Amino acid sequence: MPEPDKQLTEAQKSAVAFMTRPKPNLDAWRSAREAEAAKAEAEAIANPKVGDVMPDGTIYAGVSPDTNQRMYAAPADAPLSMNFNEAAEYAKDLKVGDKQDFRLPTEAELNVLFENREKGALKGTFNLTGYYPVGWHWSSMSVSEGLALGQRFRDGQQDRHHRLNVSSVRCVR
Repeated sequence: MPEPDKQLTEAQKSAVAFMTRPKPNLDAWRSAREAEAAKAEAEAIANPKVGDVMPDGTIYAGVSPDTNQRMYAAPADAPLSMNFNEAAEYAKDLKVGDKQDFRLPTEAELNVLFENREKGALKGTFNLTGYYPVGWHWSSMSVSEGLALGQRFRDGQQDRHHRLNVSSVRCVR
């Protein structure tokens, strides 16, 4: 510090003022930012948009026409195509994040997935090849001893297929 009888220049006064100013409270700033982030995450969970990725890794796929409840999809098709019974077992055993209550979608839910296939994080995650049988996705709807309903995701066509045929699988919860 300069001696008391010497005059400070304007630049020196400015430097002293800068160095002696109150320091910002970074902890309060961090806490406020974390609170904002938590509020935004809670809002996304409370009011998700179709295609939003949830904290557990699932993707909000829309409202189930069957249950009128929110429906969440696995983030990708099963890695292999499989027959109807294998698909049902795969769904039962699937775990995403901490969730393990997956199942095959109903006929109406499968159509919701088809309608929303290009939204948000769902985009690009469905097999759309359209070539029988892998461009098709199984529903949970068994229409007879040997047949179950599936849907082609290239164009939305729904049809019955022999349960021993293999198709793509996307599980929901």
